[in-house]
Amino acid sequence: MTIEPLEGHADEGGGQVTSRSGDAAPPTDDFFPNPTAGMVLHRVLATASRNFLLNDLGDELAGGDGHTGTIDALTLSMSTRPLWAQSAAETLEGTVRRPERIERIHQSRVSMRRIRSNLRTFRLLLDPAWGTALRAELAWYGNALGRSRDLDLLATLVAERGPDVLDRTEVARMGAVIGWRRQEVERELATEQAGPRRLQLTQQMMILWEGPEFKAKAARPASEVLPAMLHRSWRDVRGVARTARKDPSDAHLHQLRIRLKDLRYGAETVALVEGTPARKTARAAERLQSKLGNVHDIVFSIAWFEALAAEQPELADAAERMVAMQRDRGAEARKGWKKDMKEIERRWRRWQG
Repeated sequence: MTIEPLEGHADEGGGQVTSRSGDAAPPTDDFFPNPTAGMVLHRVLATASRNFLLNDLGDELAGGDGHTGTIDALTLSMSTRPLWAQSAAETLEGTVRRPERIERIHQSRVSMRRIRSNLRTFRLLLDPAWGTALRAELAWYGNALGRSRDLDLLATLVAERGPDVLDRTEVARMGAVIGWRRQEVERELATEQAGPRRLQLTQQMMILWEGPEFKAKAARPASEVLPAMLHRSWRDVRGVARTARKDPSDAHLHQLRIRLKDLRYGAETVALVEGTPARKTARAAERLQSKLGNVHDIVFSIAWFEALAAEQPELADAAERMVAMQRDRGAEARKGWKKDMKEIERRWRRWQG
């Protein structure tokens, strides 16, 4: 069930497409008082896919001022927005190409996480084999971008916090090691981006924009179908949280963070029809997810500095000082996570009545 754009809707740039009757007035949400599950899910997937494509295109494809040519070309190729994207009153984060490379990578990864999560949470609305395969490809490419992002994080950490525990020479030498590794990862990423697997992923993203083939269940009211599907995500969060409370290891907190992503993105989707209670639950999940994300970044940095100490003995002492600093930061970052989890539980109970 592909959802077609409706004639007479506003175009992406704020202009309007004139209908056959010549009436250029844009439609209102009253046209769709009871959207289907397919409309809502299509809107979310299309928004995320567009944000990904705008930010993941290489600079060599841009024209004019460095990126507006790319945006214009992509907007034209996508034509009008999908139906529910035009009719919804609430919007997710705006889809624009970011000027900085690091921010573009971040936006690409966030978009892929949103798509993966929605494909998992609402998988009963789509072909399961297609959805599973696309999630696997998104995970592959997300990991490729993640390697670049991790080194950006390390470079910033050494430059901004390194001087607290290192001398200038040590900061420069450690920064040089990270810089060399970044160049290596960038070459690997460029190869991946130019390959057929990445091209096929772009084609799959365009399917999300144009409208995937939904199952018959997607034609049912969104308010009836989507909230019920989110309950599995909640059960997953609750189960992992129970384990983490008993043993708050790095691995268990990381699993909680993963499950919180599904709850957050699923609740954001459901909020398009359920409103404020779903939105507040999503925000509570996002807060704890972000906190645990900081913990995960610190754990990664500790492992990296420990590996550096083993590989380059001349930097071992400096690396050990960075590890000690990061362990202290990690202990601080963990504080309050149980309280944040209780807030999520409270929001969920209040929402579900």
